Amino acid sequence: MPSSASTRRPPPEIEDFEEEEDLPKRRGQEKTKQLLLDLVGRWHWICLGLLIGLLCGLYYVSKAPKVYQATATVLVKQRTATVMSRDQVEEMDLGSAEGLNTVAELIRRPGLMEKVASRSNVRELPGLMPAPVEWLPGWSLKWLGRDQLEAEGGGPTPSPPALGGRIASWTRISIRPRTRLLDISVTHRSPEVAMTVANAIAVEYQAERTGDRSDGRNTSTEILVAEREQARDRLQTAQNALANYQRALITLKDLEQREDFMAQLVRRYKDKHPRMIAAKADLETYEERFLEEFDAARTSQADRAYWESTETDWEAASADNEERLRTGRRLLLARGSVLESEIDSQTRVFNSILTRIQESDINQQAVEADVEIRSPALLPGGAVGPDGNRAIMTASATGLGAGLLLAFLLIRIDNKLHTVAQAERESGLPVLAAIPDIQPKVLAAIIRKRKIDPDTVSAERKAWDPHIVFREGLGSTTFAEMFRVLRASVSLLGDEKTRKITLFTSGLPGEGKTFISGNFAIAAAQQGKRTLLIDLDLRKPSVHKLFGVARDVNGVGATEVLAGQATFHEGIYKNSGQDNLHLILSGKQAPSPGELLNVFKLMDLLNAATAEYEVVVIDSAPLLAVPDTRMVAPLADNLCLVTRAEYVPKGALRRVLSLLESDRNLPVGMVFNGFEEKRRLIGENYSYGNYQTNRYGRAYRYGYGNYGNYGAYGSEET
Repeated sequence: MPSSASTRRPPPEIEDFEEEEDLPKRRGQEKTKQLLLDLVGRWHWICLGLLIGLLCGLYYVSKAPKVYQATATVLVKQRTATVMSRDQVEEMDLGSAEGLNTVAELIRRPGLMEKVASRSNVRELPGLMPAPVEWLPGWSLKWLGRDQLEAEGGGPTPSPPALGGRIASWTRISIRPRTRLLDISVTHRSPEVAMTVANAIAVEYQAERTGDRSDGRNTSTEILVAEREQARDRLQTAQNALANYQRALITLKDLEQREDFMAQLVRRYKDKHPRMIAAKADLETYEERFLEEFDAARTSQADRAYWESTETDWEAASADNEERLRTGRRLLLARGSVLESEIDSQTRVFNSILTRIQESDINQQAVEADVEIRSPALLPGGAVGPDGNRAIMTASATGLGAGLLLAFLLIRIDNKLHTVAQAERESGLPVLAAIPDIQPKVLAAIIRKRKIDPDTVSAERKAWDPHIVFREGLGSTTFAEMFRVLRASVSLLGDEKTRKITLFTSGLPGEGKTFISGNFAIAAAQQGKRTLLIDLDLRKPSVHKLFGVARDVNGVGATEVLAGQATFHEGIYKNSGQDNLHLILSGKQAPSPGELLNVFKLMDLLNAATAEYEVVVIDSAPLLAVPDTRMVAPLADNLCLVTRAEYVPKGALRRVLSLLESDRNLPVGMVFNGFEEKRRLIGENYSYGNYQTNRYGRAYRYGYGNYGNYGAYGSEET
């Protein structure tokens, strides 16, 4: 007689005593550990985010324009007059950080920036207004019908107030710690603009401070101011002229390097050697480039007076290209040397005049700050931005964070079971066996490889469904071994003589319970045990499909036996194709399957089955589709829940367990079906199915297929 649910349940394990205050801590640690494992399991999303971030960083570095920075340094001095009136009030103490910060803000204010923007030498600078950066790739611009933006210039020069605002955005003023030195730094795409604007800001502020004290000065002070302006103009003119030759000087330097390289090759190779030919072509290219840039600088208006005086020498050399090259190089180096000397001289003169002007203020009747340009801005030697390493590291870190966030969100919204460990955590049940995802074409390939003679296969076995893993040539595969593992797990649940009835069910249709029960029954029969497989899924039976026969092949089945229209022995079908395995198929379609599943009728059927068979396997309907299995389950000794990986929602699994718990009829374990072994999940699946020679492929979806709702279960006519 079938045992009750209370007698077939294994005793609960005795857990070690834990203090209640330790439980939350331990659970928190377990959740954290599991979260880390889940994140590691989604490493590909994290790596994808890192890769995208790295590519974005590289793209930014490739598209971002180079910027240059020029810095002019001014010294803020504070002098105290020897004679002070009684009502004199000190407005600002430049010995304090607050005083220096005030000076910095005075320099940065819009009024001073507008004065700088009004200077003619600033407004006439080439490339003063940078063009907007085109972040789209070149091919997309052609596709969109747009032209590349010009590299030089971003439009006409705006009005002084508007340009002053732009200059303020380019300018940064910093105070050197424990000094009265202020660095006026200007960042711009053009090095000439950065240098000129930085010097203009320093000069304008100095002039402004000088102008505040101009009242009451004597004639000598006015002369010094006039000399200062002249020296400043000469200095600016020399700087502008030298800036006009920078590109030609750089090209000349590159040309000299290639000439040295050519001299080395001449000593090693002949004229027709490929390296000599390439070097000559490169040298000729740079000679032509130098002459073009020299001619552009020579004809520029920045230093026109000087080049008019050298017109005779240049015309004399115009007939010979090599003579032009030598003459151009000589004239350019000579002019550059003269301009550098003139800039150095004018800088000393300019600073000397400023010092004399400041000394003339010694008799003023107040505490007042003097500004001295200690170091005018020079032409930047190299770009300061973009910082490629920093941009790439920042973008990579952002991408890594985005990948981690995406992986975490996927973990939060993931509603399916993927691994054995997840199935055990969600259900609280042990996994009796993990069955890999099996494709019939894989099994067919194994059979073909082993060259099984069809004449040796019985007609009954030829009719078996391709998903049965115990056909000829498949008995030694790992697929069959998994069902032997399931057979062993069930046998270890208790005394086999008293625990004969094993029922396989699932929460939803399509989880493969018929596939599991059929292969399990064959595995038990191959062990030499008399086995009976009963199809009690009366609404939508599938056992007959598994063995390739009609549901009422011998005229009667479970429907007729339960209805009292046939005896137990009349319902048995013995030609299953497997020794020791008999079947009770569903029989003809029942009008009311729920009424046939009467407890007393079921007990009579199962008592007769256990009296003659050592193993009784029941394939029943899904629990959430119809209530039939809840009437059969209490009569089974081993209630096994089949759960399909990547298919059943976690909520459905919890609902199944809740129903069975309310019936006080929890399963003895779970069969985890249809999982795909993945390297990133090995360990989570306890290495089930991780065999070198096997490929499981995608899910075969054997079973009932997809259902729109539970109520549609059993509607198929078979």
